Amino acid sequence: MHVRFLSDGSEYRSYGGGGYSKKKESSGSMFWWAILITLLMGAATFCWFFSIMVFAHPEKPFNYKVLAKFSKLEPLRPWSTFSVPNGKKLSARELVAEFYPYSHEQLMVKNDLLKRSYIRNYKHEQPLYVLGSYKVLSLRMLTSSDVISSGWVARLRSTELEDVDVEILLPGLTIKDEPLLVGDLVSIDSSRPQLAALHVQRLEGDRFCVTAVPLAYSGFTKTAQNLRMSPPEKLNMDAYWPVTRDVGSVAEGPEEDGGEERKEVAAKG
Repeated sequence: MHVRFLSDGSEYRSYGGGGYSKKKESSGSMFWWAILITLLMGAATFCWFFSIMVFAHPEKPFNYKVLAKFSKLEPLRPWSTFSVPNGKKLSARELVAEFYPYSHEQLMVKNDLLKRSYIRNYKHEQPLYVLGSYKVLSLRMLTSSDVISSGWVARLRSTELEDVDVEILLPGLTIKDEPLLVGDLVSIDSSRPQLAALHVQRLEGDRFCVTAVPLAYSGFTKTAQNLRMSPPEKLNMDAYWPVTRDVGSVAEGPEEDGGEERKEVAAKG
């Protein structure tokens, strides 16, 4: 007697389909590995470009904060009157001639360069020095909302050309070290310049305000008194520029009597 068992052939199909299942699984894993590797390469490329941009533009507020957080900023150098770097020297009239043709975008680029050079201690770019005679319009102490949190700031106007204001940041001075008085005349000597521009702002009526800081922190004198300043440890790059308010095209208040004596400040080596 012959006995036959009917079979649907599943046992054959299970054996025959094993290789195909493994091949399909292997192809799927390779696809996801390729996706992962591509994402990692993209992340590495992004980090590389990001780090380049951060180090290349320390004047940008976000970049400055990142570099400061990881201690990647070189301390600002305490220059002396004999070690200040050479740079371009401009009087009030020359400042107007230099920056009047600038568009808004060009002035933004120039201001970024001025701040970047200061942060880098002028290793790659020379400073831009402000020269001339200026009269003090106002002064106040610096606060945490300013680019430099401690010291004084004075707003001055050129005696040669009233379209040019200069605000001088005097870091490290205390409330007892009132550096200037309203009405004082500040003469910045051309033989040894040290007042470096950080920002140039175009005001209404094609006037200009230059924010500057003395590089030789120990050489800015008031009569016989030497003002002992120190470079700031940290800058607030989120601060508003210029630091002081615009007092208009004409100084506020009545003119002083011609016979009244004015104090004079000399910034000389």
